[in-house]
Amino acid sequence: MNINFIFFSISNNFETFHRKREIEAIADNKAKGNVKVIYFNAPQFFLKKLFSLASKRDKSSHPNIIICELYTLLPISWVVKSRLLVYLFVTIPITLQTLYTKGRYLTSPNCISWFYKPDQYLYLKSLTPYIYLHYDNYQGDKTYYFSEDKKFNAILKKCISNSMLTLVSSFRLFEKYKNINPRKVFYYPNAISRSLIQPHFVDIKKKNEIVIGFIGQLDQTFDSVLLEKIASKFHDYKIKLIGEVKNEMVMDVADKYGNIDLLGYMEYENLSEEIKSFTIGICPYKATDFNQYRNPLKISEYFSYGIPVVSVKCDIDKKYEGLLGVASNHHEFLKLITVELDSNSQDKRSNRKKLIEDNCWDNRASFVINEIRKSIKIK
Repeated sequence: MNINFIFFSISNNFETFHRKREIEAIADNKAKGNVKVIYFNAPQFFLKKLFSLASKRDKSSHPNIIICELYTLLPISWVVKSRLLVYLFVTIPITLQTLYTKGRYLTSPNCISWFYKPDQYLYLKSLTPYIYLHYDNYQGDKTYYFSEDKKFNAILKKCISNSMLTLVSSFRLFEKYKNINPRKVFYYPNAISRSLIQPHFVDIKKKNEIVIGFIGQLDQTFDSVLLEKIASKFHDYKIKLIGEVKNEMVMDVADKYGNIDLLGYMEYENLSEEIKSFTIGICPYKATDFNQYRNPLKISEYFSYGIPVVSVKCDIDKKYEGLLGVASNHHEFLKLITVELDSNSQDKRSNRKKLIEDNCWDNRASFVINEIRKSIKIK
């Protein structure tokens, strides 16, 4: 029996969507026959698209993934407080577009929806069965328009209760939400593409220079004050920051210190060469309600090369304990950079890589497919 998936993204571009490799791994999984995937970019107000200068259609190089646009008759944030307006101007147009696209591209009637944020439930709840993936502390995200809505907790509870599966990337959030639907809520930590795993170790003792590296968005959650302290204390080390810069204070620090390289956004396929150059990876986030639930994907990316890591306290997977340094404050963070470099060993490098080999997106895809099989059998 073939099972197809429809992903309702929160991104406007599949190529830069941070869970692209997860979707590709699911499309590659053959456990339930030939999987077909429809990926809808984040819904947008049709007039915004009409007057947009960008007309190039987003395409996937994966043969089993079809990428489509999705339109609403009014912006979602305008109507979210009214059930009637949501139904008329968001739910109906999205449902009709989804049914049309399913009829056009999918031959099997077995289709599972997949979405990522609580507000999506408001207009996607009828597209059952569905999988809900909760990967951040949305209520602590001040950039998320729905985070302070009075209905947030009630909608999230309904979303989890009515899901086929709910997958939670943060263990602390999993502990918080698992009792809503105990048989259907699972801890689902982040993973990486298997292609990123380096076949050979990087011998940091043979390097001519020490490189402190970071991968990820340099936004308001990134601690620019800590970055400046790192740059000042380790002025003989090079600091490479890979990711789109959205925090002006990071740019100011980079302008001030000559040992900081801002490399900008980089294609996933090109990360390998840069991570090879890292001597140690860092996760320097601010101490906020949002970051305390963060389960940094980049730790897995660093570990795929066996390199040491220093992070602030956040929701780090318990399996990583003993293989990285976790700091409670700036002073401790700086100290741990030296400690982790000095204590790095062949055993630690081996254990980091071994851990990641069982935490790739193909492992996650197999887990999801198996749980779907059980759920369908129950029904």
